Amino acid sequence: MLGAIAGDIIGSVHEFSRNEDAGFPLFAAKSCPTDDSLLTWAVAESILRGERDYKPRIVGMVSYYEKNAHLAPLSAAFGGGFLGWVYEGAPGERASFGNGAAMRVSPVAWAFDDLETVLEHATLCTRPSHAHPEGLKGAQSVAAAIWTARKYRNPAAVRAVAENFYGPLPELAEIRRNHAYDETCQGCVPACLAIAVGTPDYESAVRFACSIRGDADTLAAITGSISQALWGLPKAIREESLAIAARCYPGMERTVAEFEAKFGGY
Repeated sequence: MLGAIAGDIIGSVHEFSRNEDAGFPLFAAKSCPTDDSLLTWAVAESILRGERDYKPRIVGMVSYYEKNAHLAPLSAAFGGGFLGWVYEGAPGERASFGNGAAMRVSPVAWAFDDLETVLEHATLCTRPSHAHPEGLKGAQSVAAAIWTARKYRNPAAVRAVAENFYGPLPELAEIRRNHAYDETCQGCVPACLAIAVGTPDYESAVRFACSIRGDADTLAAITGSISQALWGLPKAIREESLAIAARCYPGMERTVAEFEAKFGGY
């Protein structure tokens, strides 16, 4: 879970920059959580409270943000379609295939011990706002990858699971050469899966995700969520991310601590 939040924070200042430099400072003065972290937090809170209906907390996070936005140096940048749906009262299911489906799913992969239940809850937390088949596939593939990573700590095993969803993953050189800004699951998730299994540690994975001219915060959140489960989260990144989260959105850091105490995280 914290791997997604830390990736989001690191990527926040690069979201629209078309950055190609992987040597950037990990944290900048304006680094902060965005909608990726806020909605990951909502999913984690639902799990901690034993709720199978994820929609109320996902929708309610917009109100929390609006009350606390003045504490963060950057906008959370919720998607316009998602916000419109929330302001309309969040009727029914929204058939989106945006990458928001995959960015917030990481808590379910830590909270449940069998893959069947992980996939069930990946669907439950995704369907309210991303019920399109590509949205559901994006969330399920990331959840399955994280679950496999934390169980086996083996990139080859994670790659095999990912390719069950998407077929052969792109090569890193191809991603660096050809990736363009894309907010869809089908445009982002295969690249994130490939980066996570093709890099040797968390920092390398997030730096790569933030330097391919794309939707940097979300790419880093998705990639970071998988990479944390494979390699762990470096202490310095963990501590700085928690401090920034506490400063920008009070309570997020307490949920991370409660979640990790109950379900693990490293």
